[in-house]
Amino acid sequence: MTLYHCSPTPGLKVLRPSVTQYFGKPRQVCLTASLPMALLYGIKHFEYAYGYTRDGRIYYEEYFPNALEELYRGRSASLYLCAGRGDMEPTAIPNEYVTGVEVSVAEERPIPDVLAALLEQERMGALKIVRWEEMGEKRRRWIVRAEADTIREKKLLARPGDPFARYLRGKYPESWALAVREAMEEQAEHEGGTP
Repeated sequence: MTLYHCSPTPGLKVLRPSVTQYFGKPRQVCLTASLPMALLYGIKHFEYAYGYTRDGRIYYEEYFPNALEELYRGRSASLYLCAGRGDMEPTAIPNEYVTGVEVSVAEERPIPDVLAALLEQERMGALKIVRWEEMGEKRRRWIVRAEADTIREKKLLARPGDPFARYLRGKYPESWALAVREAMEEQAEHEGGTP
């Protein structure tokens, strides 16, 4: 089985286990059997807004207007092909495999524009893209709530200079305002002596 790993770093011969700072995963190499899923990781940023439909089809949702284009246009990456091995464990995420040891790269393919590659996957029917303007109001409200929860859970209000905090404040101002308002309400309740 061929597995993919996509990275903005070219020229890798070996994929080494690493830790993602904001997502709480252990030190590991992440690979996928899904080309569209791999391409979504071709850039480094703070969110990967994809999921799977009930019938197993991968989709990407724009969590803010023009997110796909803003994040991916003109960004180059390298797609690494690796042979699956017995020590690669499937995760709860469809098509994802992890291992705690180094993985040799069998082949590197340059991706000159990750957006163009993702749009090609959409044209081929391998990826569904849910654009912001197509999304219903209920889903947009859910996104505002989810991002506010992330801001609170990661304690980003106390660290406004943190790169993740700056990103969320810039991309999700409504969520940031909601998190601030809720934190102030909680503080007022606490100071008022409400049990």
